[in-house]
Amino acid sequence: MNHPAALAELRAVMDRLEPEPEHTRHVAALAVRLFDQLAPLHGLGPDHRVLLEGAGWLHDLGWTVSEDGSDHHKHSARLIREQSWSHLSAPDVARLALVARYHRKALPSLEHREFQALPATDRDEVCKLAAILRIADACDRSHLQAVRDVHVRILPDFLEFTLVATAPPLREIAGAGKKGDLARLVFERNLAFRHEAAPDTPADARPVTPESPARPGAGPPP
Repeated sequence: MNHPAALAELRAVMDRLEPEPEHTRHVAALAVRLFDQLAPLHGLGPDHRVLLEGAGWLHDLGWTVSEDGSDHHKHSARLIREQSWSHLSAPDVARLALVARYHRKALPSLEHREFQALPATDRDEVCKLAAILRIADACDRSHLQAVRDVHVRILPDFLEFTLVATAPPLREIAGAGKKGDLARLVFERNLAFRHEAAPDTPADARPVTPESPARPGAGPPP
């Protein structure tokens, strides 16, 4: 894969079709930050990083054709497959579409025809990338880009995610607790989420304690 050409092509599709590029650009940036920090666990390479960034940019395309958004993840996958790609192979497009599809709702399943059709190795890659994208998307649940950065600490029994923001991102932490379901399975670890004040946060706005427990299921549906 020609990485610069593929990224330019993916970005062009986002610029042309994405209704809220501020959100998707931010999700993509957080996703690749997570990808790099989780490298010891996922073992994926530069091609996969490109696919993850692209899926971050394109995961919400389906909002353009979904009246209430309930199935927009499925429409996103379909729209990705329908594009004319010059710098992505057919297997690349198949994985890209599924990573975007699984950013929300149901987890990857052999009951899904497109997922079942992939080779076993590709299915494993889709699961790992989708697990990362789900958390990255949750980290901008409010669509306000409140979470400036995410740091991951890999421990034997769990992964600790620190969300850097000027104020406690309670909706994001709740969303990440819920959408971390696939990551728990893929990386075989429990997940913990905490808040760290961004460097430019006023002293009187900093939390008394940095710990913010995940509250799965809190808030509106992601």
